[in-house]
Amino acid sequence: MTTVENKENLEKQVINFTKQLETIGQDEKAKATILLNRASVYESLNLPEKASQDARFALNLDSSLEPKVKPFLERQSPAPKPQDPRVESFQRHLSALEGADTAHIRSFVSSTDFVSVLTACGTVDTPPRVKSLAFMILTKLFNPSSSEKYPFTYIIEQCAACFAHCIDQGKNDAKLLAYNTLIAIFQTSMTVGSAILCQEGTVEEMMDVVEFETLPVQLAVAQLLTIASSDKSCRKQILKYAVNWLVNMAGRSKTDPQLKAAAGTALTKLKAQPDDDETVKKEEEQPVESLEETMKRMHLTNESLVDSLQHIIKSKSSDASLLLNAVEGLAYACLKPEIKDKLGKDPEFLKCLSTLALSTTNHADANSNPLLFGIGTIFSNLTMYRPVMDEQQKQMKKLRDLANAKQQQAAGGPAKEDENDPRENDDAVEARIKLCIQNGAALALMVLSKNTSVNLRAVAAQTYFNLVTPQSVRGQLLQQGIVKALLPLSRSDIVASQALAKLAITADPRLAFQGDMVLDLVRPFLELCKDTTSQLRQFEGLMALTNLASVDDRVRLMIEDADGMSVFENLQLSNNDMVQRAATEMVCNMTFCDPVFERYSDPERSQNRIRLLMILSDSEDPATRRAASGALAILANSPGTCDMILKVDKCYERIARWVEPEETVDVQHRGVEIIRCLIAHKKDVVADLVKEHVDKKLVLLVKNCQVQVVRSAAMEVLKLFVENGVKLQA
Repeated sequence: MTTVENKENLEKQVINFTKQLETIGQDEKAKATILLNRASVYESLNLPEKASQDARFALNLDSSLEPKVKPFLERQSPAPKPQDPRVESFQRHLSALEGADTAHIRSFVSSTDFVSVLTACGTVDTPPRVKSLAFMILTKLFNPSSSEKYPFTYIIEQCAACFAHCIDQGKNDAKLLAYNTLIAIFQTSMTVGSAILCQEGTVEEMMDVVEFETLPVQLAVAQLLTIASSDKSCRKQILKYAVNWLVNMAGRSKTDPQLKAAAGTALTKLKAQPDDDETVKKEEEQPVESLEETMKRMHLTNESLVDSLQHIIKSKSSDASLLLNAVEGLAYACLKPEIKDKLGKDPEFLKCLSTLALSTTNHADANSNPLLFGIGTIFSNLTMYRPVMDEQQKQMKKLRDLANAKQQQAAGGPAKEDENDPRENDDAVEARIKLCIQNGAALALMVLSKNTSVNLRAVAAQTYFNLVTPQSVRGQLLQQGIVKALLPLSRSDIVASQALAKLAITADPRLAFQGDMVLDLVRPFLELCKDTTSQLRQFEGLMALTNLASVDDRVRLMIEDADGMSVFENLQLSNNDMVQRAATEMVCNMTFCDPVFERYSDPERSQNRIRLLMILSDSEDPATRRAASGALAILANSPGTCDMILKVDKCYERIARWVEPEETVDVQHRGVEIIRCLIAHKKDVVADLVKEHVDKKLVLLVKNCQVQVVRSAAMEVLKLFVENGVKLQA
């Protein structure tokens, strides 16, 4: 019997056993026997997971089968592999680098063990644990806590010597190792990587022979140029020697897809730094063709470059390296308004990008984090609003633009692109945000938010913040479960806290935040209030807390326990009217909390607090007056508060102003209530109130106020005046 026939026979047995299980009924021992038989067939088909699953089910149904099942399960479990000896060696070196002196470091980087570390970084099939330790060693070595007397030059010399040794061998494997190792060095330190690549003749010699290299070596060169493009010194070398080859690889239809994507990514990174191109031209004695000129000569446009990278994402390729290059290239390209507009209007592309992020949860590998970072960066760039500037910043920008324009004109350079591009306007960004959300961006960001990488979590937080900025989409985002993604981020990222605050300001907390989730928001919002670098964050934190506290007494108690009142009291002194108003509204809200009410009603502790509320009740801003007088109206139910109000300078003048005919009806209502409490607790205040014509103003309120509840309250207070011997005048 042939192998194919045998496999077909085994598959038929699986089908027969499955049918028997469906018709066997309730006989558990019979079921267990059939399951064990099917497990044996799965074993023959080399399906150990299914075989183990059936064997375990059989054992659960019939424990007497244990003597058969136990050895069967042991056969399915692969024998443990012996630990790679490099793991122990690298761990030892990593520990030794902690606090190591110069002599030890020099000794290590000149040893064969250091060569082994570099080799592990540059070899594709190095086991993940070994590669991880090797990268940790390089990171530790290249980024010391103190650079004083650190042998940086010697380290660079040793790394460069290893690189040159591999290149000089002339063998494909050695060159591949050299370039991949240099990529790893760039990933751990741009400074060290740049120092090696920028050695005289290195890039020039590499590009002289690149056309004759094998495809894997060419691909490594392209990836090296891509990562090196982030460094200014390297960019000069690349623009001088490598642009022709990169443009040729990116523009030629017969180029290998991976190589084409890597070359395209390098070009998009170079195009993101236009000033370097002009610098190279000026520094060279002989005329040097610019990147734009080279691309034009090769008939390669920026749009076609982006199209090819975009096509890779939409083709749903399974090639991880190809996808990574495409995503990285687009992440740089979409800094430009025209590319933002192009990508942000393509629902198919956005959907594929979201799906790609979600797919990484099924098969995480070494490329997952860079891929996710690129995806997050694309979504972040597409949804980023133009920064809001105050008047001083606008003036500085005008002066800076004027100076730059003069420099460009004097140098004969091209005019700078218009920074007021309509594709960067708020309505254009909002349209992109809506399309991103419709095509799964918020769900894709959840993958980033659950990652342990600080950089991934930061880009997720920033992009979520962008997404929640338009008020019209917040309901949709809440339905997609955005709060569950933002809450863990908010513990370490204030941008995530600000995104949550925007949601809490406009949503009904009882619907948006289920159960105890509302309590988890208190501390992130308090952190916003404490952020002295941004008055907008302070304002949004205050507004969000006010909304939460208005619907749940537990929130007020938690704010009190977290010493939130001292934060609000400080912000009442802010030089920003909106922050001052929001802080006063928060204090007013918190007076419903028993511990706060008791503290504010105690003359020994709160005279200054009441004085501040009295001053703010006289503010030019109507909303601040309303909040401050509201707090006083609640607190005035305590005799202690009434005592403190009367100790404030010009208190009767302030009280009289609350019931002026020109005052807002809200403040009038609060003023009437405070006067009622004062008379109830301190009858001797009536004469002083009459001196300020409060009785006459209350009569006018009764006559002219259109709000029945205020008119009724004023009438009740006038009765108290009459009871205290005041004759009312019509």
